[in-house]
Amino acid sequence: MSFIASTLHPARARGLDYAKEVWSIGDRRLGHGWAIGSYSIADIHLFRLYWRLANSLKLPPATFPHLTAHYERMMARPAVQKTIEIEREVGYELPA
Repeated sequence: MSFIASTLHPARARGLDYAKEVWSIGDRRLGHGWAIGSYSIADIHLFRLYWRLANSLKLPPATFPHLTAHYERMMARPAVQKTIEIEREVGYELPA
């Protein structure tokens, strides 16, 4: 959570090149699983930030393959689907 909050979250404010560099560290650290080995609140935080980054920059999925796979795992979770459904009803702009 600390890495996500202190490093990934503010990276975009320091420019696109820096953001890509920092998020590539996050992509490598994530590997093929959940943020800390099993599903946790860290995954929710990572998901939310990555979805904003990827959608705002229109990143190709191959840019950060592990983060893209994580995003897809999160989108498949029933709780995430329900949250998106509720947020859409109140007008939030959300990914498809």
